[in-house]
Amino acid sequence: MELNVHNIYHLNHEKKFTEDEAYELVNLLHAITPKTRNKINSLNTQLENHKFDNTRSEEIQNELNTLIHKWSEKVRRLGGIPLALYKVRIPAEQGYYIWEFPKADIEFFS
Repeated sequence: MELNVHNIYHLNHEKKFTEDEAYELVNLLHAITPKTRNKINSLNTQLENHKFDNTRSEEIQNELNTLIHKWSEKVRRLGGIPLALYKVRIPAEQGYYIWEFPKADIEFFS
C-alpha cells in the first residue's frame, strides 16, 4: 500500500482538520507508528538486558529519546499534536479529535 503525504505543515501553523481529513491523518499515523513502536520495544528490551552497564544503558536511553522525538516531530509536521507516546490530538474547527495507537477510530471533543 502506497501512502501519499498531501501536506506537511509548518510547526507554527495549526491546521484544523475535518473528520475525513482526521481519518486520513490516522491512516498516515498507522503507517509510521508501528515501525517506531517496534524499535522502541526492542530498545526497551536491550535497556533491561544492560541495566547494570551504565554506559550502554545511557546510549540506549539516548536512542530511545531520539526515536520518541522523531516520532513526535513527524506527528507535528503532519498537523497533529502529540499528547503522549502513540496518542495524538488532532485539531478540528469546533474542538479536537483524539487518536491513540493501535485504534483505527478517533474520538471528538468540543
